[in-house]
Amino acid sequence: MYSTPTRQSIILRSDNMASDDFGALFSRMFGNRYGDTPAPPKDIIIGGVYGRYEGVSFRRMHYRGDFTVAFPEPFDEITFVIPTAGKIIFNHEFVGLTDVGLAIDKADLRSMRFVDNHAQHGMSISRAALTERLSTLLGRPIVQKLHFEPRVDLSNSAFQGIRALIDLATGAEFDQLLNAGSLMPSRLREMLVDAVLEAWPHNFTQALRCPQGMIAPRHVRQAIEYIQAHPEQLLSGADLAVLVNVSLRALQEGFRRFVGTSIVAYQRQVRLERACEALKRGPSSSVTNVALQYGFSNVGRFCQYFQDAYGVSPAEMRKGLR
Repeated sequence: MYSTPTRQSIILRSDNMASDDFGALFSRMFGNRYGDTPAPPKDIIIGGVYGRYEGVSFRRMHYRGDFTVAFPEPFDEITFVIPTAGKIIFNHEFVGLTDVGLAIDKADLRSMRFVDNHAQHGMSISRAALTERLSTLLGRPIVQKLHFEPRVDLSNSAFQGIRALIDLATGAEFDQLLNAGSLMPSRLREMLVDAVLEAWPHNFTQALRCPQGMIAPRHVRQAIEYIQAHPEQLLSGADLAVLVNVSLRALQEGFRRFVGTSIVAYQRQVRLERACEALKRGPSSSVTNVALQYGFSNVGRFCQYFQDAYGVSPAEMRKGLR
C-alpha cells in the first residue's frame, strides 16, 4: 500500500503572534530568508496570512506597533504593497498609505518602517519570475530591465482587482483547493504574476497591450530583415543605415518608433532568440558553442544577458528545466 506524499504547506496563518513566535514559525516553513535582518522588537504583534511558492509570495498581514526593519543584503525581488491601514515607509522615502500603493525593487531596499498599526495586501515576486513570464507573453527575450511605477493611485479599479485576488489566495476556503492537487499552486503563482504585469504600470505595459505594432517603413523593414537573416553579424547602426540607404538618425528614429527599441537592443534580441532556439534543441551544442555561434564572444556576458532576458540560465534552457 502506497501513501500519497504530503506536500509542504505554502500558507502560514498567524493569529496575532508575538514577533519572535512568528519569526520562528516563518523560518520553519520557508527557511531563514531574513537571517541577516535584525528581528522586530518583542512587543510587536503580527497577524494575517502569508504564502510562498517558487519565487512568488503573497500576504494579507497586519502589525500592531511601530518598528523598523533593516536589510543589510539585497534581494532579487520586487515587492508590491497595497496598504489597508496605517502606513509603510521604504528607505525613509517611499510612503505607502491606504490610497497610495508602492512597488519597490528589493535590490535597492535598505530599510522598511511600519507605522500606525500598518496593514497590507502585498506580493513579492522574483525578477526572474517576472522576466520569464513577460518573455512568454511577448514572445521574445526581454533585453531591457523591467521597471515598475514606484507609486500608484489605489483608487484605480485595477489595483482593487489585485487586492481581490490576494483575498482569494489567502482565504481559508482556498486552502482545500491548494492542497487538492499539484497544479493549483503553479496556477495561482501564474495568476499573481499575470495580475501584476497587467495592472501595475511598467515599461513594457504598452507592448503587452499592443503586441502588434504599426507597419514600419521600408528602410526599417529592410534593416530588420537583414538582422534576422544574419544574426551572427554585428553591423553598426551606421553600416546598417548605409545598407538600407538612409541616414543613421532616420534609422535610429525608425527603430525607436516602430520597433520600440534601439538598433543594438534589437540585434541582441534576435541573437538571444536564435541562441534560445538552439539551446532548446538539447545537448547537441554546448552553451559556449551557441554563444560563439551567435556573436557573443564573452560567454559569461552571454549567460548574464540570457538570464536577464528569459529568467533562466542557458544551461537550464539546454536541459529543458524552464
